[in-house]
Amino acid sequence: ISSMDNQNAGLNSVRFETFHFGPIICHTKLEKPFLEELRTRGDKTKVPLNHELAGHLDHENAYNEEDKKWFMQTTAAYFKAYVGKLSKFSLNEMGNKPPVKGISLYSLWINYMKKNEFNPLHDHSGDISFVIYLQVPKDIKSEFEAFKGNGVGPGCIGFYYGERVENIKTQHHFFPSEGDMFLFPASTKHMVPPFRSDGTRISVSGNLSFDY
Repeated sequence: ISSMDNQNAGLNSVRFETFHFGPIICHTKLEKPFLEELRTRGDKTKVPLNHELAGHLDHENAYNEEDKKWFMQTTAAYFKAYVGKLSKFSLNEMGNKPPVKGISLYSLWINYMKKNEFNPLHDHSGDISFVIYLQVPKDIKSEFEAFKGNGVGPGCIGFYYGERVENIKTQHHFFPSEGDMFLFPASTKHMVPPFRSDGTRISVSGNLSFDY
């Protein structure tokens, strides 16, 4: 092929079946009333969870059991849908484990990320993890848009799988918006680089385990 620009003829007739490797990461948007209630409950949390988390953040607090029960009653459909995705593409390759009969939320916390704080590359315990964004200040977005590097920009979340291989995608980066929710296998490596802007980036994370 001498020129890729001249090879458009017939491309519309090409139909590929594509097989993806690596973790399944799903994204959705959540409704404002739910986000407001999650923030209200989060702002009332008093129990620090820093000693159990990887983040270099001053304020990471655990939700209580009542909050966790409310959360699962409200979000169950999202996790059922995600397990459905995993069952179709991943869980059928897990060997001789029985079918997943349910999921249990065992940790739920709120992160108040401020200037120069960050989350290093890490993973979680359990089977499924998620992150929900409650507040993303405009100044952080402006900083991200002005970023000139080729790595993960300030305020982004980056997901990683395996080592770098030519022509194979091994990472995804997202700059979040308020209301975004990402679901991913708990063993997926991920990170959040620091930002220099004033303001607080607020997110909620949690871990779930499968019931067999």
